[in-house]
Amino acid sequence: MNAQTYGRVIHEWCNATGMQPWATGADMHVEVGDAVVGMLYDEENAPQLLHLYVDLGHVQSYGLHTRLLQHNIALVSPGSGYFALHPEEGNVVYRVSLPLTEQTCGALLPQQLADLIAHARARLFH
Repeated sequence: MNAQTYGRVIHEWCNATGMQPWATGADMHVEVGDAVVGMLYDEENAPQLLHLYVDLGHVQSYGLHTRLLQHNIALVSPGSGYFALHPEEGNVVYRVSLPLTEQTCGALLPQQLADLIAHARARLFH
């Protein structure tokens, strides 16, 4: 996997959504439904992965910290995602790394992210 594959995924995403393509080295923030997703690609250290940080918002809930830690121990989670708290905002963030391969379809990625967000919210709020 290299930046060319990520570039292809970006162009497929943008062709499907009408967005303007961004540079492969740029950190990108996109809205997927009502969530902001930070997408980071690190060609030097992890060229086969797309790192995602999903902002799930501020959650006021008794036992939140305990639940986050309990969810992080799960062995089966799409993309092996983890919950955290944003160090400055205090919002709940779901961090996941998706493999980027020749089979990754950028046109399908927005829906895959929407499904991932729904799964993360279901885990967090149930």
